[in-house]
Amino acid sequence: MKKLLFALALLFSGIQNYAQDLVKKIPSNAFTVATIKGDNVFKLMFVKDFNESFVGKKLLTETSKSLDKNFTSIEDFGINLEKNMYYFNQLSDSITYNCFLIPLKDATKFESLINDKEKKFTLDGETRTMIMPDSTSLIKWNNNMMYFVTGSIKSSFFADSVKSAKYGIKDLRYQSDDVLTDSATTVVDSTYSAEPVVTNLPPLVIPEKTHKTPAKKKIGAKKKSGKKKATLKAKKAKRIEEVQAVETVDYATDSVGSANYTDQYDGYQKEKAEQDAKTKALTYTWISEQADKIFNTNYESIENNKSYNASLDKSAIAEIWVSSLQDVYNSISPEFGSYGKAGLMKGYGSLTAKLFMDDKSFRISTGLELAKEQADSYKKIMNRKINKKFLSYVNSDKAIGFMGYAIDTKSYLEEFPKLMQQTYGSFLGGRMDEEISLGTDLFTLLLDEEAVSKVVKGDALFIINGLNTRDVSYTTYDYDEDYNQTEVTKTKKETLPDFLFMFSSEDQRLMNKLIKYGINKNRVSVEDNIYKIEEKKSPVDIYFMIKNNIVFFGNSLTEMKSINNNNFHANISKTHKTLLSKNNFSFLFNAKNLVGKVPDQEFGGEETAKKFNETLGKMGNVYMKSNPIKGNMVSADISAEIPNGHENALKYLFTLIENAAK
Repeated sequence: MKKLLFALALLFSGIQNYAQDLVKKIPSNAFTVATIKGDNVFKLMFVKDFNESFVGKKLLTETSKSLDKNFTSIEDFGINLEKNMYYFNQLSDSITYNCFLIPLKDATKFESLINDKEKKFTLDGETRTMIMPDSTSLIKWNNNMMYFVTGSIKSSFFADSVKSAKYGIKDLRYQSDDVLTDSATTVVDSTYSAEPVVTNLPPLVIPEKTHKTPAKKKIGAKKKSGKKKATLKAKKAKRIEEVQAVETVDYATDSVGSANYTDQYDGYQKEKAEQDAKTKALTYTWISEQADKIFNTNYESIENNKSYNASLDKSAIAEIWVSSLQDVYNSISPEFGSYGKAGLMKGYGSLTAKLFMDDKSFRISTGLELAKEQADSYKKIMNRKINKKFLSYVNSDKAIGFMGYAIDTKSYLEEFPKLMQQTYGSFLGGRMDEEISLGTDLFTLLLDEEAVSKVVKGDALFIINGLNTRDVSYTTYDYDEDYNQTEVTKTKKETLPDFLFMFSSEDQRLMNKLIKYGINKNRVSVEDNIYKIEEKKSPVDIYFMIKNNIVFFGNSLTEMKSINNNNFHANISKTHKTLLSKNNFSFLFNAKNLVGKVPDQEFGGEETAKKFNETLGKMGNVYMKSNPIKGNMVSADISAEIPNGHENALKYLFTLIENAAK
């Protein structure tokens, strides 16, 4: 019995190792890893169902047409659909590798995708290699896996004169005055002028045409002598010769400059072509070495990375893991020159995203790892929930959408200087440490965090309750024949949202002073404790009021009156109540409540509007929410419900794609 159990354990271990073979091929220094879990995907939709779907038929038809073959199933591609497929990339100061690892079930079927395969790939044992036409990417495969890699060398790498000399490749920069420049060796002379200088030329004087009116002859006036007329003609001829001489010099200068420019550009293009050829050759060398390493050598795998392992979820359909936002910044920082040396993303660690699909919804879960100091700051800032009184003004039956958030204003103002110093301290450099510290202390001194947090507590709710088409007045100008403008007021129809916005405030003294000031300046009017902002150019009327330590803003006078009279009709669902009350940030979009609310002319016609409304009618609610901070990880979820009548999220997604394509 023990021997049997031992044998089963070995068998299970072997199967597990085989399943993980491809992830073992991903190096430990991979910057990004993306996974599609074939087994989880095809549990939701069988291969037969995929082949018969709109997406599947389109894929098979287009592939058959492009390769002049007849594919009837995605299994004809030779890919092992029950295993995980991976994308990963590696970054360095010299080259970026983008790589795909695909499990194969039938290498012969996979090779059938390649026309004239005998001419295009080489065979080394069981391993085949095919170089792509541009020489900067290749495909390598054996009986179990296919590996595709493309490389992109960074031009900034060759700005270093030592590296440039080592590889014989220059970082060329074209300039109109020189054939080309090498950024590793070029020195710019501050006295150099890009404009050609021409000296000792006579001033260019262009004779103006004038309309002369014959002068009245004075009685007794003498006629001008012929000698004086001859002198004037001679001066005029001399002036014309000077103008022509200047034009000739300019033309000659332009002709020479144009010829020089053409020669310079041709020289640059020739040198650039040579450098590009060298760069491609080096790229091919590096990607070939990298591909050989993946296939033939042992190295530390990404499996040994704790952050990567912690991000995995067996039930996810797809996953993306990024090593750290600081690494993202470091990878592009050389392009920013001296600013690239600053650690703007210091303290921000790995970033993850996971896609889940089941019989109820889609869900994308995201997470960001923080340094302990930053995580502690955000925990203090997020230590608040939304005002429960807000829930009395939500009507789930008609709300198209809402967005709520809650932070602790006092904690935010206290932690803000620390966060700014962490982010921008390194950006400004160590020489500014004292100035930054002084600035943050001054910020803290000038603000009374406690007082501000009473005026604006930090929670708010924005609701869109509908759309209405209204006649909106606007100011324009008419012009007469002499272009004299006359201000006129016209009207046009616009579809605008009915919104309601509210936030908590325990101390309204400042707002009451602002209201009084607005009334005195005729910018605010009031009726029954409801204030109106008097702004002629605004497309909507904006009303506001203060009630029960809540400041309300909205553009529906009817809603504002119902709130003021305590007869607002609220009907919040249990789901929406939980969403708003349990999370620091929440968002809802109810597609069904938008059906028929947008006029047909907004879509350009009745047919387009009908198609849009049909798509909306088949959509479920879309939600976003933040999650409590766990350890050093902040996270959020985006989810979309599946309407009744659909088996699962994947099949529902394919239905939406098909409807949109019709």
